[in-house]
Amino acid sequence: MNESQNFRLVLEYLPPIWVLGLVVTPAVLLLAWWAYQKPDRPKKNLMGTLRVALLALGIFLAMGPFLRKNKTLEEPANLALLLDDSASLQRQDSLSQDVLSKLADAGFTVGPEPRRLDLARALLESEWRLSLEERYQLSAWSFADRIRTTPTDGSALRAEGQATALGPALQSLVSEHRGQHLPDVVLFSDGRSNLGEGIESALSQFSEEGSRIHVVALGDPRPAPDLALERIQAPDRVLVGDEALFLLRLSGSGVDLPPRTTVRLLAEDGSLLDQVQAEPSEAGTRLTLATQLFEPGEHLLTAETTPLESETARDNNQLTLRVWVEPTRIRVLYVEARPRFEYRYLKNRLLRAEKDMSLRCWLAEAGRDFQQEATPGTSRLRRIPTTVQELLDEFDVVILGDVDPHQLSPDPMDGSRFLDALSSFVERGGGLLMLAGDRSNPSAYHGTPLEPLLPVELSREAPRSSMGFQALPADSELPHPVVRLARDLETNLKLWQNSAELMWYQPVQGLRPGARPWLVHDSDTDSDGNPQILAAGIYAPEGRVGWLGTDETWRWRDPTGERQPSRFWRSLLRHLAAGRLEGDQGRARLEVDRSRIELGESVLLELRLRDENFDPVSDEEGLLLFRESTEAPLFMSPVPGRLGVFHARFRSSELGTHSFLLTADGSSEGEILASAHFEVILPSVEMRKTSQNTELLSHIATRTGGELVGPESADDLLDILDGREKRVRTLASLDEPIDARLLLFLFMALACGEWLIRKRSNLS
Repeated sequence: MNESQNFRLVLEYLPPIWVLGLVVTPAVLLLAWWAYQKPDRPKKNLMGTLRVALLALGIFLAMGPFLRKNKTLEEPANLALLLDDSASLQRQDSLSQDVLSKLADAGFTVGPEPRRLDLARALLESEWRLSLEERYQLSAWSFADRIRTTPTDGSALRAEGQATALGPALQSLVSEHRGQHLPDVVLFSDGRSNLGEGIESALSQFSEEGSRIHVVALGDPRPAPDLALERIQAPDRVLVGDEALFLLRLSGSGVDLPPRTTVRLLAEDGSLLDQVQAEPSEAGTRLTLATQLFEPGEHLLTAETTPLESETARDNNQLTLRVWVEPTRIRVLYVEARPRFEYRYLKNRLLRAEKDMSLRCWLAEAGRDFQQEATPGTSRLRRIPTTVQELLDEFDVVILGDVDPHQLSPDPMDGSRFLDALSSFVERGGGLLMLAGDRSNPSAYHGTPLEPLLPVELSREAPRSSMGFQALPADSELPHPVVRLARDLETNLKLWQNSAELMWYQPVQGLRPGARPWLVHDSDTDSDGNPQILAAGIYAPEGRVGWLGTDETWRWRDPTGERQPSRFWRSLLRHLAAGRLEGDQGRARLEVDRSRIELGESVLLELRLRDENFDPVSDEEGLLLFRESTEAPLFMSPVPGRLGVFHARFRSSELGTHSFLLTADGSSEGEILASAHFEVILPSVEMRKTSQNTELLSHIATRTGGELVGPESADDLLDILDGREKRVRTLASLDEPIDARLLLFLFMALACGEWLIRKRSNLS
């Protein structure tokens, strides 16, 4: 930096230039010429010149001249680094041997498949960046969806951005340096801009202001093929012996994709559980992998497809599928008024499934001497349970059939007590199925504590009978697990389309907010024109509630036999019991709002904790969770107004599966009471196209007069960015008047000279 001083003449009352040129100057010359037309030419020219000088000096004095002394500082010019911090920089690229050799010669040691982020950091931590800091006033900005300041050494780069807004980043950089000359910018990016616009307008502003954008292009420009597996639907928990179905999507992009590829499902030991052939496409092909799991406990399965030989992005070729296999039998209470046909079918089906189901029935219209039916080895009911504690201690799911709650017991108050207890049972994690009938369900439940918990808006319309209709999945492309009867989606739809026709159903007004339809009528619609709901489910709030608007599932035995109704009821009861199967029979439940998040996003972990009496646990100081494998604690704070509920947010910068554990003694080694798992993946928007956008990067450099180089050739920019251009900054400014004595002497000399010549020439 060089400090210097300079002086500048300033005219305080200087008129506009056009006034001086078009008015003042011609007037002075004309006046001098007109006043001296008579003398001989030599004297006339001399006297005219003196008169012009005299008039000009007078005008100069009238303009208020003074001297301005400036103290200036010469500094290095500004240079901005604009650094891409989006998730596409997590990609690993296979580098050619020539590029690796050039990087080694430049002092960079990287592997054959470095991340783009690692290459950018290596360059910013090297002598290359130090050279720029010696020559320029260096600043750095990172960008993904928006721009922010960052250290020039790249230490704050994480490559977690969900999208890349290159145009808005350039616009923001122009705004940040408005009023300051920014001669050069160095952009680090792969050019994959997928958010916002404005690149052309930003480039125009850079070009107009004489600012060049030099580009360090990251990533492989080759459109390499890429196979990617994505989870669509997968069970978190299954019962021992259940067939776990995993609905996945296989997508492919780039060139030279194979016509078909194999997707495998592997156990923890690497053994093959299932495999299918699928056709990769850019839109994605759905496929299903399935396996039966007989060993209780947690299973970490892997779905994978073999990377192609020229595939550079290989981190999305496999998925980890975490499944918990429950050895517990689902304890079911089935309440009916009379032994209707659906009751006899369902009761016999559940009694035969004694390995994983425990059934106790209550027929309200049975005589006093009638022995209520139950699974062998299970005590028979002698009265209807009327307290929430009884329900929590003895059952996981309650099936409420076609029964009037006021006729459940000789004591008319037992019905109200039962409904109150059942409502609390659901709120504490229990499962409830409302199984419609033509007499009392749902007509007897309007205005009861159960109505707000249902997934549907009840109608007072009478049941509808017809010549026959079919129940179809509400979403054939993504059917709910309850109505998933076959691994193949097309086969699953055909099973429902070819199933036996039903003869009646109970219409409803529609779905409640947050509910999901399972089955719909094949032709009837509601008042809004939507298909009539036959089956649906909802979370309410910790438990799960289902609605089944027909009692003719026994008809589905024709033509497929027991397979379809058996699988339907098994899946339905397992789904409704899930709240009770998690944690210590529902006393400790740890959940995440999403099982799969993109890198840079956060998950909300919610803990619902109850004591041995199922009363909410109050802890104003909060609780600790522990992250599996790292034993890192995560603090959970109590939620105001929700006793026994605790929240924590977690944001991960690491890809892969993450698990959090709640322990009994609050230490990382204690007994596990509850756990929650989620997977961190690369952002889908960022990963759709990951090859270097050389065309865009080249356009940016060319449009602004900059250079495009790769990391291995970044030293070439040092020849251009030599720091020769400087920034001059004024530190202080002082105005001083001009010495009037000299100007007055000059004015008098001119006036006297002109007067003497005039007298010698006998001019008046």
